[in-house]
Amino acid sequence: MKLLERINPELLEILDRYRTWFDKQDDKHLLKCDDRRIQGHTVETACGNEYLESIISDIKHRGPPEVANVCDFQHCDVPEIHRKKSLDLCLELSAYLGAKFNAVHVYYPAGGFMGWHNNWDVPGYNILISYSEDEKGFFRYRDADTGDIVTMNDTKGWSCKVGYYGGKKESQDKHYWHCAGSFAPRQTLGFVIPNKEMWEMMIEDILD
Repeated sequence: MKLLERINPELLEILDRYRTWFDKQDDKHLLKCDDRRIQGHTVETACGNEYLESIISDIKHRGPPEVANVCDFQHCDVPEIHRKKSLDLCLELSAYLGAKFNAVHVYYPAGGFMGWHNNWDVPGYNILISYSEDEKGFFRYRDADTGDIVTMNDTKGWSCKVGYYGGKKESQDKHYWHCAGSFAPRQTLGFVIPNKEMWEMMIEDILD
């Protein structure tokens, strides 16, 4: 996963319009999480080496995170206004970027996380746009070539990462094990693009 050096002002305006609205809301309705998904984990354990080794060795792993403490605006029990604002933002971003659809929009409460997983059920080129107010969030991945664990700490404000998640039938060096967490509120929007040329054009649109 690569961190883009900038986000163009036009795209930032779309993102900040939503953030300005969101910052005026009370997040207490977004802190509910299904305990069955947390499974007793914390951000440290769900994003730690021991859990990574256990999930890599699990032949039944389907691809999405099996442990998580996040609020998905389109699938969790959230106030309708939050669902609508999220949908409006996702549609506007999809139209701006030329994406067919938005894969996810999630809110991380303080201590929130998505445990190690690889998304091999939905392979493709990815764009992740995140917002961190206090730089206390992170994205972490396992380097397929070296086995090293790399942590990409959030920068203040909006940031964008791009990369490729390989499918289950692809070689192991294409399997992209990753996780994310935050010790302060954080949001992430994700897009999956099947075509590499389209993905590269979308990156240009984000930069320029």
